[in-house]
Amino acid sequence: MTPETIDPDRIGPELSLEGVALPPTVGERIGQLFGTDERPRTVADWMTVTRATLGDSYDRQPTVEDLCTSDDGAHTFVGESGDGAGNDSDGDDASQSYVCVLDPLAYPFLVDEPGTVHSETPVRENEVVFEVGRDGVTVTPGDAVVSVGVSDHVDAIETVTFETVYRQVCGYIHAFEDEAEYEQWAGEVEAATTSLPAEEGVALAREIAVTLFDAER
Repeated sequence: MTPETIDPDRIGPELSLEGVALPPTVGERIGQLFGTDERPRTVADWMTVTRATLGDSYDRQPTVEDLCTSDDGAHTFVGESGDGAGNDSDGDDASQSYVCVLDPLAYPFLVDEPGTVHSETPVRENEVVFEVGRDGVTVTPGDAVVSVGVSDHVDAIETVTFETVYRQVCGYIHAFEDEAEYEQWAGEVEAATTSLPAEEGVALAREIAVTLFDAER
């Protein structure tokens, strides 16, 4: 029996990357990082310059192997079968952790595997849970938000690598229990950031999987 696959159009709200505006400070930091003449104004612009720049650096487009994994990352994906991303099916270690919450949220769409993302929040150290199923997504707590950001300490460099993105971007993409926790964190972190409702964060990860990684839709 063939397992039922994920239908991306059922997961998260309808979202167009062209419709997700970047605050000027975030766009300016992204422009500095990639050395663009004009700051990206939308997430679509951001993905376009990311795809072009990394394509030039590696002569290929990103793959699932390029996600920012970590042994002790704050964001952990567990597959529906109990097998973690990239692990064997023996069930001994049924998880894979990441530095950036968008990576484990994109993973189900890259490999067509439903699963759950457990995300530790950076201020209260509580948990936000994303259940990405075949017919939808459930986020607990319901007021959770996701941040997107870029370090304040960034300069254009000649060759942007995956490690550059991990260092300057991934550490500022987190989940929070609510907007108040995000605002507390954003007021202290040395980065330009913005926030999105958590379900929109899932949809954002889905669209990034499609546009940056060429995941099938």
